[in-house]
Amino acid sequence: MRVIFDYLQRRNYSADQFLAEIHVNKSLFDHPNERIDFQIFNQACHLLQDKFQHPNLGICLGQLVTTGHLGPHGFALMTCSNARELMQQNMRYSALTIDAGSNVFERKGHEFIRYWKSNLGENHPLGKLQDELHQASYVSLSRHLFNQHDLSPLWVSFQHDQPEDISEYENLFRCPIYFSAEHTAIGFHERFLDYPLPSSNESVHIVMSDLRHQLLKQLGSHLEPSWLAVVRKTIMESFQMGGVSFEELAQITGFTADELKTEMNRHQLNFRTLVDDIRQSLAISYVRNPKLSLVEIAFLLGFSEQSAFQRAFKRWTGKTPKEYRSFEV
Repeated sequence: MRVIFDYLQRRNYSADQFLAEIHVNKSLFDHPNERIDFQIFNQACHLLQDKFQHPNLGICLGQLVTTGHLGPHGFALMTCSNARELMQQNMRYSALTIDAGSNVFERKGHEFIRYWKSNLGENHPLGKLQDELHQASYVSLSRHLFNQHDLSPLWVSFQHDQPEDISEYENLFRCPIYFSAEHTAIGFHERFLDYPLPSSNESVHIVMSDLRHQLLKQLGSHLEPSWLAVVRKTIMESFQMGGVSFEELAQITGFTADELKTEMNRHQLNFRTLVDDIRQSLAISYVRNPKLSLVEIAFLLGFSEQSAFQRAFKRWTGKTPKEYRSFEV
């Protein structure tokens, strides 16, 4: 909502008057952690679009988004070490910004694809304006966070039909843009994952991450249901014992295998990918700890040989564990 207020200020239009028009009490904004129902926010955006006759309003609003608008989540993103960590954090905590949609990442060859998925009931789409807003904010924030204003994705796709005038799209994304696509998504090269953040700060990141965790717990987001926390914990603890099968995981969570598969599909999760992502996150964390030898790390992650661990780590980061550790130091 504060992004809308910034837009109104640029238009010299009273925010108080606008809130009255959408029947929202302005005292609500005296509480920084208060939530606004998505439908109210979406209606406010469309009223704004009609009021100022701005057909591609989402593109404009997305470029106004700053890390400050994202609260603790935004400040934690600023202090990540690199794009890979930022991507993982954005997947886990984006519900603190909006829980009507979520980020899903997929690797295809040398590309990483960020899908913007709707969490609305019956797979109802978020719509053109919201898709514009989140695609635009993702690219604009990336340029700001990495201090690279010429940074552009490989391509961008939208599910909605092509607007009559796409000049705002072209000016922002500076890459091929596809409309009427199967997914709302952004593709970027895998080398982007190793980009370091100039504002990286481990001590601040730890504090902000703890705050985010508490806020997410209070929110009770359906993006991290209780069974998923059990799944993550079980997978993490299973590495030293040779791993856990999908059937064993289902039994531990109280589901049948088919039920767990259905739940994971509902949250755009794949068992093998989830195991690999958790092992990768642990690997990076362990390698950063100089007290752990590479042999110990390979054992902790369930690799039968150190060479297998080194190959996997190179696949994840583009560096050997030794090179990564030297780079981090």
